[in-house]
Amino acid sequence: MEGENCGLDRGQRERSMKQSIADGMGYTAMAGIGDSFLPAAIISLGAGNFYVGLLAALPQLFGAILQSFSLSLLRLLRDRKLMVAAGSLLQALSWLPVIAFLLWPGELSVPLIIAFFTLGAGTTLLINPAWSSWISDIVPDNERAGFFAKRNRLMQLVLFITVFGAGFALRSLELHYPAGAAFAALFFVAFLARLYTVSCHLRTDNVRYEAALAKEIRFEHLFLLPSHKNELSFLAFIGMFTFTVQFAAPFFTPYMMNSLKFDMGMLGVMTAASVLTKIVAFPYWGKAIDRFGNRTVLIAASLAATTIPFMWLFSSDFGMLLLFQVASGFVWSGLDLSTFNYALSLVGRELRPAFIAKYNAFNGVLFAAGALAGGWFLMSFPHLSLFGFDGILLVFLLSGVARLLVVLFFAPRLHSGDEIHNKSEERAVIFNLVAVYPTQGAVQQVFNGWDFTRKIVETGGVRGGIAIKSGLGATGDLVKDGGRKLLSAVSRRKRL
Repeated sequence: MEGENCGLDRGQRERSMKQSIADGMGYTAMAGIGDSFLPAAIISLGAGNFYVGLLAALPQLFGAILQSFSLSLLRLLRDRKLMVAAGSLLQALSWLPVIAFLLWPGELSVPLIIAFFTLGAGTTLLINPAWSSWISDIVPDNERAGFFAKRNRLMQLVLFITVFGAGFALRSLELHYPAGAAFAALFFVAFLARLYTVSCHLRTDNVRYEAALAKEIRFEHLFLLPSHKNELSFLAFIGMFTFTVQFAAPFFTPYMMNSLKFDMGMLGVMTAASVLTKIVAFPYWGKAIDRFGNRTVLIAASLAATTIPFMWLFSSDFGMLLLFQVASGFVWSGLDLSTFNYALSLVGRELRPAFIAKYNAFNGVLFAAGALAGGWFLMSFPHLSLFGFDGILLVFLLSGVARLLVVLFFAPRLHSGDEIHNKSEERAVIFNLVAVYPTQGAVQQVFNGWDFTRKIVETGGVRGGIAIKSGLGATGDLVKDGGRKLLSAVSRRKRL
């Protein structure tokens, strides 16, 4: 069942597409106002580096576990609208206990905040297949690129405004109210934004769901079959690179707040700078890929990304760090897009959905492991010094070195696949990979954008549509929810 044959007339489709745009903007507002400042909120309650790492790791790990039940639940309910609306409502409600623990803090406030945030964020993974196949039925094939390009431009604008504005709003509120109350006020707005997306789902027309099967690729195939050697090398590279990045990424916010004494306004400016840079740099990297190929840009951007944590070792000046953020946004936009296109080139259209699902599970574990390892290191070796660097700065140093070693080891093992070229309007569709969560990289976002689902539908024809409707390949709706698969951690997954 494709967009043209979904049982909806033109008026119903247009109404539903408008609701999808509003839904995406609402979710992006929640991410910019709420998710991006949650690490700062638990730090204000006295959370140490271990809890910050836990906040980065648990939602990803829990989401990977829930994802394994997503297809079964979708086939059981056979109602994608119900599943999506219920999941969105659950995430909205998860903000209320977070707000309560900020207003009335206690000894267990920090772990409970992490627990409820993990529940809400993990739910987004659970409902992603339902939404992706739902929207694939609603939006006509020949309108998808233009529709999502428009939707994404509006989401970019909302994200920039909310991240930038929320930082200054927090700074103003903290002048008159306790920090907990200031964050609670901000997160209540995030709750309302997510609640608004529920109303958008309810106003979107439902489409009858038909379960079907798709071709599968199992983990043992990747490890045992020579024909999947390239896929295994890619998964290992991205997985290990994710580990090295997340070893340091969650501790960017604690470093700015505790060591550099940045206020919320400065934190908002730093995050917004990364968002804006990624938006501006995105077309440049698309042209670079067209000229030099996916593999070349992937390796070059990966090497450039190894330098980012080293920059933070040699300056604490706000202006210099702002320039570092601009450089980080530029590099990660290239890495995100090249990883996305390289992944598309590895497997045929019929195996892409299953390959995505396996990637998400494999990479999700290493994502969580990296964040936990960084927190454990800071707890276990608080006084260890190397080349004059200790604490979080030592973690940054180790992360940079580890990234470099991973790239040098795997670069010769990455083979060129079929080049994937995106039109300019198609590149805009993937903006969520490099802008919605500006501080998360390709390694978590790449397989969860709508554009991947869209390409499966467009290149796979009927078989691709069946794959999506089975829920195997529609594991993320970052465009729909402004990047919600990656479990809502704009600033807690800062690119360092």
